[in-house]
Amino acid sequence: FFWGGWVCSTERPGETYSYTHNWPFDPDAGNIPEAPVIVWTIIGSLGLILGLGIVLYYHGRLDKLSDRTFLDNASPLMTKAGVDKFKPTSSQRATYKYFYAAILLFLVQVLAGVLTVHDFVNFTVFFGFDIRELLPITITRGWHVQLSLLWISACWIGASFFIAPLLSPKEPANQVRFINIIFLLIIILVTGSVIGIYAGPKGIFKNWYWFGNQGWEYVEPGKLWQSILFLVFILWGIALFRALRPVISLRQPWALPNWLVYSTFSILLLLISGFIATPKTNFVIADFWRWCVIHMWAEAFFEVFTTVLVGYFMVLMGLVSKESAIRVIYLAALLFLGSGLLGISHNFYWIAKP
Repeated sequence: FFWGGWVCSTERPGETYSYTHNWPFDPDAGNIPEAPVIVWTIIGSLGLILGLGIVLYYHGRLDKLSDRTFLDNASPLMTKAGVDKFKPTSSQRATYKYFYAAILLFLVQVLAGVLTVHDFVNFTVFFGFDIRELLPITITRGWHVQLSLLWISACWIGASFFIAPLLSPKEPANQVRFINIIFLLIIILVTGSVIGIYAGPKGIFKNWYWFGNQGWEYVEPGKLWQSILFLVFILWGIALFRALRPVISLRQPWALPNWLVYSTFSILLLLISGFIATPKTNFVIADFWRWCVIHMWAEAFFEVFTTVLVGYFMVLMGLVSKESAIRVIYLAALLFLGSGLLGISHNFYWIAKP
């Protein structure tokens, strides 16, 4: 609160406007938009209109295409008989527990969200007991945000392992062991994060930075649990690369199997930005890298991976051709990564970036 109030009201050296360019608007405090703000607002609005026009133009062109455009060269349509004949491999059966765990985490996340909403509307007393005394909003909201990331991660990790044998029939040695180890690490990660997010704000853990709650929204778990998440993604990338190695083509760098590997290791790489902030890091630096975690890790490369995986499932089910799926993935990658960069930028006013 101090930092926000200071940067909104203190003039930049040699200028007549504050560090946030007089944001938020408050004439009584002297915060009136300067010329640069108006100019960039106009430029941004025109850019938005132009971007929407381009998207609507291509949407209109694609709307005129027939279904055959997407189905040419597609695999035979998957039927119920084909599904009934399907026999999962040992590694595919090992992924079932990922989805059961994701269902459970989803239910807990919804419960945490319900408790958070009750706190927002100040309706927390049940049968004479105020739930806020046991579970304040800082804890329930932390659970709600983190569990959403974890159950989604569990689903996509499990789905990628499930689809790998369909793309590369020859399973590498010890693949089931890899899958089980990763699942065990996820269980440890979830348990530690849930306990830490509760115990940190309650003052139960003295080493809250490592085992409790870091205090950063969306990056709540202690550094130990964050490190385990990083290890999970390392093992995931290695296991997926081993499984897809026979079908990865260097001559076709943008083939679908390559896209799966690219997006997986990009998710791993972007998670590194979450390790930069420490309790002594300057707020501006720490918050910038926190937003990188949100907008580039969770909202960009994870979406690219999701698009690749869903596209692959649609190809295998005979709903679209491989060529059509690749085109959509190209477009999605451009949109997700572009919006991720804009997503980081729109938070700059919080930290008084120029």
